[in-house]
Parts: sequence; structure tokens; C-alpha cells
Amino acid sequence: MNRTVIAAMVALALSFTVVAADPPAAAPGPAVTISLKDRHGHATPARRGFSHIGGGNIDVAQPSPDTIVITLTGVAVAGAHPCKDSSASMTFDLDQCLEVSIDNPKIKRGKLTIEGRVIGLLRSHKGGGKAEQGPAHAGISAGSVETVGLDLPSHCVTGGENLSINDRAGPVSVPVLAGEYHLHSCVALSASHPSTLRMCKAASSEFAPDPALDPLWISYWEPFHGAAKKDFGFQITIKVAPE
Repeated sequence: MNRTVIAAMVALALSFTVVAADPPAAAPGPAVTISLKDRHGHATPARRGFSHIGGGNIDVAQPSPDTIVITLTGVAVAGAHPCKDSSASMTFDLDQCLEVSIDNPKIKRGKLTIEGRVIGLLRSHKGGGKAEQGPAHAGISAGSVETVGLDLPSHCVTGGENLSINDRAGPVSVPVLAGEYHLHSCVALSASHPSTLRMCKAASSEFAPDPALDPLWISYWEPFHGAAKKDFGFQITIKVAPE
């Protein structure tokens, strides 16, 4: 190869400038966010006679800066006793302080949204017994004034009735300013059975994933055998966004 060709190839190679590509810019975070502050959460069990309680969990999760998910789960079971009445209950009460922050000065207000759902099973027996899921409430207040809230109805079975529950309320939204707010949530589960000499199945209020309910308290032939229980409980989802 002659020198002229070699020189032309070198000149062509030098004419190309290698430019390093800039790394892709990170996606901006949400303009309105929630921060978790102080919390007081209590699950109070009570039982008497031939009864069983399980769960009692209060889970507070924040999957993203603008979303909070709170799940309350528990089980109450009461069976037949020959000498005394039996009862079991699990009462939940949660107060969670939240701080709403608005990071973009062009945004003056945010929109706060709350929604809730209850999933679980109620069982009773013809020989007696009652199972109940009490009213479920969640509300967010500024100071002493509740700005937004939702309620899910109570359910009760007795005399051999059985019920699978999948209730939902919301979403409900309200405009908010930056500042502190308080979430208050409560729900109660209970089961009872009168004293009897008869062989009876237990009454149960089941609102928790396995293994909260000991399988010894229900038979293979129970009406909801094989039910998927991973989503059982009372769950509240709170989100914020620019109004």
C-alpha cells in the first residue's frame, strides 16, 4: 500500500472525535410526598372459655414517597364448651401522624386520596355461635377536624350462616396544604359460642393470612376450604399528588 493511501486513512481516522455519551438523567421524584411521623398502634385481644386468637398485626408500609399502605389483620374463634360460654375478640386502633410536603414552589396544594378494603371469612354453626366483623373506619384529620374519611359496613353470621367478604370503599379525595395530618383507623373482630353439650363446630372471624388461624379449629369440610387468604385483612391506601 503506497504512502498516499496510508496518509489518507490516518487523516480520516483522526477526523472522528469520540464523545462520551452523557448518562441518562434520573427521573424526577414526585412533587408531593408523605413522611411517616409518630405512630400509636394497638391490637387488643380478649378471650374467654374455649376460644382462640391469632394475628393481631398492624403493618405500615411505604412503597413509594407518595403512597402509604396500612394493613390490619387478625383472627377470633370461639367453640362450644360444656360448662361456660366462650368468646374471643381482637380490637384494632391506630393513630399515625403524617407530614405532607410540597417540593415544587409552583404547586400550592396537593390532593390527598384514601381508599380502603376488607377481605375475610365469617363462619357459624347451626348448634350455636356467632361471628362478626365490626365497622371499619379510617379518617384523616387536620387538628381536631376530620378532612376525609371512609367507613366499611359491619357483617354478622349466626345459626349456620357463612359469609365471604370482599368490601371496598373509595377512593375519596380532598385538597390539602403542606403540613401535618393524623390518620385514625379502627376495626374489631369477634366470635362467640354459648355453652352446650352438643358437638359443634367453632364460630370464627378470619381476617388474616395463614397461619393465623390454627387449622385444628376448622374441618376439612368447612365451607371455604381452599380459599386464597394472602390478601385478608383491613387495608387502607393513602396517596398524595399535585392538585
